[in-house]
Amino acid sequence: MDVTSSSPRIDTQSPDSSWLSDDELQVLEAICETFFPSLDPPPGSNQAQVAYYRASSGDLHLPLLIAETLGQEDEESRGDVKRLLALLRSPATGLLLVGKGRPFRALPFEQREKYLLAMAHSPLAQLRQGYQLFKRLTGFLFYATPDPQGHNPTWAAIEYQLAAPPAASSTPRRLQPLSIQEDTTLECDAVVIGSGAGGGVVAGELALAGKNVIVLEKGGYQDESDFTLQEAQAMNDLYLKRGLLSSRDLGVAVLAGSTLGGGTIVNWDTSFRTPPDTLAEWEQLSGLSGVFTGPALQESFAAVERRIQINTDNSAHNRQNQLLYEGAHALGYHADSLRRNAVGCEQRCGTCGFGCRYGCKQSTLKTYLQDAYEHGARIIVRCSAQRVLIEQGRATGVEASVYDPETNTTRRLTIRARTVVVAAGSIHSPAILLRSGLSNPHIGQHLHLHPTTTISGRYSEQVYPWQGVMQSAYSDEFGHLNGTYGYKLEVAPTHPGLLGMGSPWHSAREYRENMSYAAYLATIIILARDKGEGRVTLDRHGEPVIDYVTSVFDRRHILHGLRQAARVHMAAGAIEVTSLQSKRTQLTRPQLDQLGERAWQQFDRQLERHGLGVNRLIMYSAHQMGTCRMGKDPAQSVTDAHSQVHGVQGLFVCDGSVFPTASGVNPMLSIMGLAHQAAQYIKTII
Repeated sequence: MDVTSSSPRIDTQSPDSSWLSDDELQVLEAICETFFPSLDPPPGSNQAQVAYYRASSGDLHLPLLIAETLGQEDEESRGDVKRLLALLRSPATGLLLVGKGRPFRALPFEQREKYLLAMAHSPLAQLRQGYQLFKRLTGFLFYATPDPQGHNPTWAAIEYQLAAPPAASSTPRRLQPLSIQEDTTLECDAVVIGSGAGGGVVAGELALAGKNVIVLEKGGYQDESDFTLQEAQAMNDLYLKRGLLSSRDLGVAVLAGSTLGGGTIVNWDTSFRTPPDTLAEWEQLSGLSGVFTGPALQESFAAVERRIQINTDNSAHNRQNQLLYEGAHALGYHADSLRRNAVGCEQRCGTCGFGCRYGCKQSTLKTYLQDAYEHGARIIVRCSAQRVLIEQGRATGVEASVYDPETNTTRRLTIRARTVVVAAGSIHSPAILLRSGLSNPHIGQHLHLHPTTTISGRYSEQVYPWQGVMQSAYSDEFGHLNGTYGYKLEVAPTHPGLLGMGSPWHSAREYRENMSYAAYLATIIILARDKGEGRVTLDRHGEPVIDYVTSVFDRRHILHGLRQAARVHMAAGAIEVTSLQSKRTQLTRPQLDQLGERAWQQFDRQLERHGLGVNRLIMYSAHQMGTCRMGKDPAQSVTDAHSQVHGVQGLFVCDGSVFPTASGVNPMLSIMGLAHQAAQYIKTII
């Protein structure tokens, strides 16, 4: 054994961690120490490498950070964690998993490693889920949490450097959100719930038409002067549930923006129009003639593209995108540059997901919301919409609450409006409609997530996957494996926290060694157009719950994509490829050189045998769609040809939830185009 020290016990509890008992916190400390003990550095290590291996979970206070993070979850979630910790305190669980009738924290280090791996591979879903909860949190926090000076002790060893921000600007903020200091009632022509790709466009279009508009945003207001470029801080400030949003069973980690500008603040600028064959499918399924295939939507796409300056001039490839491009071409596969809504990128940073500090990203904050504000729109942030007010079949306003973090107070807000536009995203839009008493059975159904996973390739030279333009290349070679269903190959920027969260863990030492090569890794994602569906329902507090399991049909495409992404890596010169499956699934260049096609066959069998089931492979989603789908028939859909909710005059849904099926491409432009089209109609009825 090469563990050289133990995590110091945390004796003091902050208010956010006091929900755990001393015994529970000790179990959490033992979990963190097992994932991240202090280790003997390899012979010949330099000073940075010595510090990297010596660092332990206690040095970064991981148990306290995790307790505080989970302490912000709801009562049911905290209860699940307590039940999980109780299992680890039980000698019976130790007997089941490692043949030792002792609690987890009483086991020697090597047995605790085996215990965690037994959880990861258990046939019991609860144990796999518990493993993933703690592995993801510890991995993210260990590599992403900065010290008081703004640096993480692991960064020097893995060659990670924060992008240098531009010089501080004394320019005042361009927007001034309306302050709500007391219970308030406001009136307007249209209230828009949400400020992202859908809500931002509608707000801008209506305000430009002279309408009195109020925009409600659940998140806060950050702009270039606030974006720290710190991964951990960005997750807390800019994402729903501080980046912890997931399906109920943790099978899919869901990334969704929650800040003024919504997902357009944190997305990677990829700007595809909805493919023509998808639009034709939507028209056939919805029964809405001309809505998706007529000239109006193409005109809306063009108008949006002009406003957010979509171009390919800023699609120069960083090393990671170039590897995808070169590897695909070497195999004879399609590869191309994608269009982006950014100007002046110049490969300076690679932190698009943390907010664009340079102001290059043409988000709704810089475009449509700015238009709305300059034409009189009022914007209210940290505002949660509880329900839509409906009287005699017509929407008349919104009930909401506004939180002030400086005073820790919440005020009631009532908006009286002639039109209500719900654009809170495919998770929260159906939740608002359900809380409003609407009973259409399709509200919250037909959820699509574009389930996504990754194959990483390790190269002999540095790739620095966190530097430069985040997405600029893609392959659509396998976009039509079954009709209009298949997948795209793209890349994803892997900053240390995300890499630590996703990388497989087989032992503390092996994991630490693998992460030391972070600068040499490139990631290719398999983005599947899912045919399978999930749903969004409400918990007893009225908050949305995501139920989604990747279908057998879609798993076949993902498996196909894992195999092809590995081949692209090897064609581009990778010396090793690895999937995100819990069981070791790997292929090396020497194996391939020695065995040739037989090595591929063995690797392909590994991918299939090690499984794509829930919490056996980490799956992500940055695209949520379909929970308030459009259609002609109220018995089969939620909204009509104009995105108006069936049976409720003046109530519209304008976000990705109106998609009849998954878009198959990064959905930002699809959302914006449909919202722009709907806004032209809304203008005429206010």
